[in-house]
Amino acid sequence: MYKFKKYVFLALSFMLILSIVLTGCVNIPSDGTNAPTGSQTDATTKAPVKEPPVKLKMFFGDAGIAFPAEIDKSDNPFLNIIEKAANVDLEIIQPPYADFQTQFNLMMASGELPDIIHCWFKADIDKYGSEGAFINWNEYIPKSQQLSQFYSKDMLDMMKTADDAVYALNVLSSMDPNGTYARIDLIDELNNGVMPKTPDDWYQLMKKLKIAYPDSTPMSTQGGVMMADYFFRGFGMGIDGNGIKMQILADSPDRYIWGFEAPKAREAVEFHRKLYAEDLLDKTFVTNTGTEFANAVEQKMTLLSWGGAAAVISRQDRLASIGNTTAVVGFVNNPIASGVNPLDCYQAFSPLGWHCVAISSKSSNIDAAVKVIEAFTTPEVKEGIAWGREGIEYVTNAEGKRILDTEASALANYRVAYCFFNAYWYPDNLNVRAAQLYPKLAGPQATAFRKAYEEGVAIRDAESGMVPMVSDASFVPSNPDLAPKIAEARAASLNIILKAIIGEISMEEYDKQVSDFIGKYKYITEEYTVALQKVIDERN
Repeated sequence: MYKFKKYVFLALSFMLILSIVLTGCVNIPSDGTNAPTGSQTDATTKAPVKEPPVKLKMFFGDAGIAFPAEIDKSDNPFLNIIEKAANVDLEIIQPPYADFQTQFNLMMASGELPDIIHCWFKADIDKYGSEGAFINWNEYIPKSQQLSQFYSKDMLDMMKTADDAVYALNVLSSMDPNGTYARIDLIDELNNGVMPKTPDDWYQLMKKLKIAYPDSTPMSTQGGVMMADYFFRGFGMGIDGNGIKMQILADSPDRYIWGFEAPKAREAVEFHRKLYAEDLLDKTFVTNTGTEFANAVEQKMTLLSWGGAAAVISRQDRLASIGNTTAVVGFVNNPIASGVNPLDCYQAFSPLGWHCVAISSKSSNIDAAVKVIEAFTTPEVKEGIAWGREGIEYVTNAEGKRILDTEASALANYRVAYCFFNAYWYPDNLNVRAAQLYPKLAGPQATAFRKAYEEGVAIRDAESGMVPMVSDASFVPSNPDLAPKIAEARAASLNIILKAIIGEISMEEYDKQVSDFIGKYKYITEEYTVALQKVIDERN
């Protein structure tokens, strides 16, 4: 029995030794406490091996948003947010804004391209892409869960070239749709807080303003009708600073017309003609520069304008900076004339911004470059760049509200510049800009602006949703042969409109010139209608 127990003991001992050999040595701590086995140690103490960051170069256009001189563009806390997310080391190549196109052309001519190119010339990217300079995103988007979710099929279709490729990914512009904004304090003062709804409502309010403040300029604009198309759209007429637009009416969604052909286009021109004659429209609106327009808005009590939330915040900031402690700016309902289909008062806007990004086909690190683009689209990166660093640019109070250090946050301009890929003024950044503004305002003014801004953004967002973000019209291909003729037509149309508004021609002459215009340029809208119908048929 003793020998049997001895053999059993030896066998168990051998098995134990064998198990130790197979699983790793036992670590015996110096303090004599029990220690985990080697396998346990590996699982709990060994950190996963992290690959070193991939070095990449990025050609970057700042669109005129100047970086502070003391900032190292290739090594700073905000760029590091992107680098950490994508595990890369980015070298930023940033030519001066005024010299960007020249440097871009020289770079393309050399054939020595950085890994990532960001610019605002999609046509150039597409041209060189068709020659093999850039990757076709059609190959990479399906492999990226992040980018596949970020970009819809409709968006990608809008980016395609004639050869069905996507060489440039556009930024997104839909984060801050435009709307009509106005002086809320003047509406409260002169209209008992009743919000005007129609162009005529606004006309009556402008007359009240002119009586109360004879030196005021109730309506102003720049370069003709730029920044003033809200009234034209209110009559269902498509127009911008370059002239008449080609448009689609809600009641006839399968064909294009020139804005002149909208049912109430003539009334829109007559309305502005009346404002001009009664000194309610700035007499110098045709020749106003941006600076002169801003001066009219700030110094002459101009009632309303058009733009995004960034424009509202900037206008409020500017009014406060010149000592106006009562002015309150906010979005209002877009004017809609009686009998006009509201859907015709809102232009369907493209979600694609004019900035774009491409990746060199010769890059030795294409996958890493794609990860950079993915990083730009993530909420974490966008939020981190917009707000900055907790404890430096902002602190969080007991209620969970972020309180900005306004001095530290003054460098928001270059934080914004790194957010090119989603849009310059996405919501987080707008929230930062609003938070920077509040401490500059007088107490009652700050309270009133906060209320007007929040309520106004809700109005703007609701109204922008009245039309699809992406409409059939968005997919009509541009015919390069028609481009110069379209530019010619729009310039001619603007001349007709301006002459009619200032009274240089009668409305009878206006009718004749419009008729001649339609007869001369009808073929353009007809060609676009054919293209539109093809798109509609394909979708059905």
